Amino acid sequence: MTLIEAIESYLTLKRSLGAVFSADARILRSFGCALGDVSLDAISRDACQAFCRGSGPPTRFWERKHHTLRGFFGYLSTRGHLPTSPLAHASPRVPRSFQAYIYSREELRRLLEATSILETTRSPQQPLTFRTLLLVLYGAGLRPGEALRLRCCDFDLADRILAIWDTKFFKSRLVPIGTDLCKALETYLTVRQRLPLPDETRSAFFCTRTGCMISLAKLERSFVRLREHVGIRRPSSDRWQPRLHDMRHAFAVHRVIAWYREGADVQACLPLLATYLGHINLSGTQTYLTMTHELLGEASLRFERYAALDQEDDHV
Repeated sequence: MTLIEAIESYLTLKRSLGAVFSADARILRSFGCALGDVSLDAISRDACQAFCRGSGPPTRFWERKHHTLRGFFGYLSTRGHLPTSPLAHASPRVPRSFQAYIYSREELRRLLEATSILETTRSPQQPLTFRTLLLVLYGAGLRPGEALRLRCCDFDLADRILAIWDTKFFKSRLVPIGTDLCKALETYLTVRQRLPLPDETRSAFFCTRTGCMISLAKLERSFVRLREHVGIRRPSSDRWQPRLHDMRHAFAVHRVIAWYREGADVQACLPLLATYLGHINLSGTQTYLTMTHELLGEASLRFERYAALDQEDDHV
């Protein structure tokens, strides 16, 4: 078996199991182009190292390539196509420098108000569309792609439920929403009903003037325009500017802060938050909980209350 044949066989297996595997497919096909259609026993450790490393300092993508190749060579080894993996066992460790941007409620309000700049003569409904989209992203903690894929039939506004189908990790879930968000969706629905429905009730809920689904690229471009208009930015020396996806992070952090203020058992509530966000385990949710000054303050207050109770018990 040659390298190209092995790559295609591996991709076929993964996709038959339901994996999208798009990024890994690009990495593996790039690996095949770099080495050529050689026999599997001709793949050397140095060649794998050179492909993963590329040029310049180590990056997160170096780690990603190493992870993809490890799975590929593990597949070949377990099926007897290779005696051992030519990949170095130790994966590179790259320092994590990225930190999500947690929008304040004031910044969110400014972003929503700024949607008025998106109005055009051809698309007068565009400000309301994007305002409602941002409200759904923050108010329901959805991923941008999940919000864009919502169809008209995915809303049960009577029971205040959104149906999210076949999303990340191939999971579907029902997302309860609050009264205020439900009212905002009802307001947008009156406009949406006047726009074309190319697939009837299965048509995109958030759509262009022709009734077609808004692309992720268009949503992100519009968001950058809004963010720059209201002046939400990190220092120019920072590598990353606030992202659209960070609204989901803000939702998670603000929810935990609210639980602290309500006196809830936050540790017991975190699995509920993980389920709501559509995570397969709690560790996925914990990565969303960036420690902000506000969150740290609420956690400190909770600790102080417990410490005071312990001191009272000691004096009894």
